[in-house]
Amino acid sequence: MTRIILILTLIFGLNSFLTAQSVPEPEFAMRPYYLGTDNTLKNLERVDAQFDFKAKVYAGTEIYYTAFGKASDIRFSKDALPQFIIKVEQGVDPYEMISLGKAEIKKDRRRFLQSRMAKTGKTKDVSGAYLELEFKKIRDGLFEIILPNNIEVGEYAFMPISKDSGNIFASYGSKAKITCFGID
Repeated sequence: MTRIILILTLIFGLNSFLTAQSVPEPEFAMRPYYLGTDNTLKNLERVDAQFDFKAKVYAGTEIYYTAFGKASDIRFSKDALPQFIIKVEQGVDPYEMISLGKAEIKKDRRRFLQSRMAKTGKTKDVSGAYLELEFKKIRDGLFEIILPNNIEVGEYAFMPISKDSGNIFASYGSKAKITCFGID
């Protein structure tokens, strides 16, 4: 029995080591990539998203990243999602750097909710606008981004987590790079 446990431990350990060695090093930190079938890192759609807000008469204000175009050119089947990879600086927690949002399609654009404020200026919970991500360490500074198992068909974007997303006047009209893809 001990011999079987030792063999299984060696197999799983070797598999983890080989996986860590086989993922190429990304060119840029904080930019998500996907691992192609040829074991190379591929770019996702990079968009200059406009930071906009929408004032609602009775509900307050909603703040969005807006990407032009109804859909990303980068598409994946829900049943065959690739591995998503991100490089971070040493000692940086990827959970604090990026989020994943599902788009609301409006006319010719994709809108990704960032924050909401009541008419009184109090912030409202927008956690439902983001999907829960998991990060699996591949090696120092390199992580696999694990999407939820129940991810739906739609348009998505990896977005930088902004410390000023609640400050409309500091953010309005500015742009940010977001990384988009679609799931069919």
